[in-house]
Amino acid sequence: MAHGGNDFGALLKRCREARHVSQSKLAERAGFDHSYVSRLESGARTPTRDAVDRLGEALTLDQVERDALLAAAGFLPRDVNSLLANEPVIGEVLDLLQDESLPMEARENFRQVLKLLAQNIRFSTRTGASESVGVAA
Repeated sequence: MAHGGNDFGALLKRCREARHVSQSKLAERAGFDHSYVSRLESGARTPTRDAVDRLGEALTLDQVERDALLAAAGFLPRDVNSLLANEPVIGEVLDLLQDESLPMEARENFRQVLKLLAQNIRFSTRTGASESVGVAA
């Protein structure tokens, strides 16, 4: 799932330099070989989620910074709500799907409807169809 190695590397370097920590010192604090941090910053290596967590801890990043580092590495942040700030409807959907006061069957039906909608939208955009997918806002 990880993707933007260069985005991650640039952000890691900015965080490290803002704290006046060398690559070697960061690697030592996080328990990595000193060349690993260099390869991460250059985009030559893609970090694991555990590596991102260890680097964030070694740099004493706050949660917002750690979440930004996770996202730059292609991982969901700890606080998914930060990703949903501009998508309040998605937050409502997640709340419903996790609401244990609703019957499991209702939540599963909701998941299936969402899955079908997503497939329909993907199909219509792939095939260049311009007609509506039949859902009113």
